[in-house]
Amino acid sequence: MAWRSLPRLRHIVRDACAPSPSRLGLPSIDVPRWVTYMPRPGDGSPRPVTLIPGDGIGPLVTGAVQQVMEAMHAPVYFETYDVHGNMTSVPADVIESIRRNKVCIKGGLATPVGGGVSSLNVQLRKELDLFASLVNCFNLPGLPSRHENVDIVVIRENTEGEYSGLEHEVVPGVVESLKVPFSPSGLCFGCWT
Repeated sequence: MAWRSLPRLRHIVRDACAPSPSRLGLPSIDVPRWVTYMPRPGDGSPRPVTLIPGDGIGPLVTGAVQQVMEAMHAPVYFETYDVHGNMTSVPADVIESIRRNKVCIKGGLATPVGGGVSSLNVQLRKELDLFASLVNCFNLPGLPSRHENVDIVVIRENTEGEYSGLEHEVVPGVVESLKVPFSPSGLCFGCWT
């Protein structure tokens, strides 16, 4: 979630949790409502979004995202590509679409077990230089949770170590996985220099 949308999301949740005049027995007041809180492009045209439904529950999750976007009247349309984890590589037109649109919604892709086949999830991360996964965690007003005043960002590196795919069988039954530092931007995560 972009940092610019967080204040707007908090505002929407606060408004939804506030008691309405009709619930308090007062006459209703016409309050203007926003159709969407997503900024529109300069020319007002809908934005293209690459959509990869994926495998397993991926199509259910991405289908729910599509329904939410439709209900919000979000100014987006989807370029859908049929990609599955049993493919040998991500088609070039899918990579081109993601680069052109700069936004992609992807369901999980099945990872083949054994056989030295690389995961398409890892291939996408490497091809698009997506070496860090960012997750913003925070409390929303009106939603009780186990912990209070949470507002953190979790950063997880997802191209090194077991994701690098540098594995080999030393002797039958003994597999070695190499960890090679990878930082295309020159940043060193976990290092203080």
